[in-house]
Amino acid sequence: MIRWCKGDGLDDDVTRSAIAQATRIFGKEVDYCLCTNNIDPARARSLLAWACEPVEWWPALPEDNPGLARLLADVGCVPEHYGYWWKWFPFRTRPEAPEWILDGDMVITARPPWFDAWKQGTDVVRLTQENWNPNAYGNYSDLVDSKLALNSGLASLPPNDRLGEKVLAILAWRPLQSGHDGRYHMCEQGVIAAAFQRMQVEPIPLRDFPFAAAYATSVDRGPGGLPGEEWGFHFIRSFVRPNALFDQLVADGTVIRTKGSPPASEFVWLGGQGQWGVPGWSMPDSVADIVTSAAREFAGRPVLEIGTSRGRLSAMLASVGCHVTTVDHQDRGAAQNLAGLSVDVVVADALAYLRTTEKVFDLIVVDLHGNSVSAWMELSGALLRPLAQDGTIVVSNTQLYKQWVWREERGVRWFVDQLAPTWDVTEFDVHPGVAVLSRI
Repeated sequence: MIRWCKGDGLDDDVTRSAIAQATRIFGKEVDYCLCTNNIDPARARSLLAWACEPVEWWPALPEDNPGLARLLADVGCVPEHYGYWWKWFPFRTRPEAPEWILDGDMVITARPPWFDAWKQGTDVVRLTQENWNPNAYGNYSDLVDSKLALNSGLASLPPNDRLGEKVLAILAWRPLQSGHDGRYHMCEQGVIAAAFQRMQVEPIPLRDFPFAAAYATSVDRGPGGLPGEEWGFHFIRSFVRPNALFDQLVADGTVIRTKGSPPASEFVWLGGQGQWGVPGWSMPDSVADIVTSAAREFAGRPVLEIGTSRGRLSAMLASVGCHVTTVDHQDRGAAQNLAGLSVDVVVADALAYLRTTEKVFDLIVVDLHGNSVSAWMELSGALLRPLAQDGTIVVSNTQLYKQWVWREERGVRWFVDQLAPTWDVTEFDVHPGVAVLSRI
């Protein structure tokens, strides 16, 4: 797991590039997560628009870390004043897996030499460094070894670490002072550094992950650090002011700033592969492009999508102007991910919804798992019920049965073949097959 933590600062461009670059460097080898606070859905979608792998969006809440929230409340620190502490809500997104936890202003540009050991869960605990500054640790500077010069920017943790236990123990032993404000006081970094020391931390030196500060004119690589040796950059203070060093590193190609052709590319983060998409997978871009192309003529009109997953296709349909109703038997995050778009997320059995809805749709898009003939014999009549008289249906998986492992998935093929001559059928020979069906 690679996780970024992002608050309401000015560093959106940095976070967007960070996610874009990491998903291209590591691909499907890891999962990705963006934890945010005070970030609305539209802004979160913008931050994730350049990802080329699925990313989980996790809006952080106090209940994600009740122990820490309670200790902050004890000294009068309300959620609006958590500040730097938001990074640890939760302590871990997936405790049983290796995890990197990064500030939103940190960009990974290459693989560290210990990446494989980390991915296998056998690496040590690591934390980034800075040039020693006792003021960086608030009231906990006396607990931090000056020789380590730890900075809480990037934490690298093995599975089942005891970070949360260590942090809470330090705060119980030496509580925060009354009136603590995590937006300005630096105690968070002192507590985190002290906790990592208790876990025999191996520092990540500045030469490997240097500071490219918004207030500086050159990159700080620490003693002996040389350009080209690093595998990432920390663009500190970018959340409060523009960062010329970030712009320079973008200009020379060290940091990528890329965007594909919408609508398919900007919603890759909503794909369903891997951990965040279980039990489904994503519609191939070739099929998604066909669907959105067909949907453009239905802009401003009601469209039904069956098979929501995390909301990728719904977002694409909304982006071309459709008023979308999307139905799935469970909410895999779609309601959160699609908030603010012209999408009504309905949690219901698709067959029951088709049989009972009073709405009429000009376009119905169907992408289901479990496409047996018997399933489609039951679905076919109900599917036509809410379709407008001159409506169109787009169905996926028409050719899925040609793959040996899916040889029983012949239901969509049966549905298309049994349509009356009053239907116009346009088929596209792209795996797993798609057909556009319109009443003549």
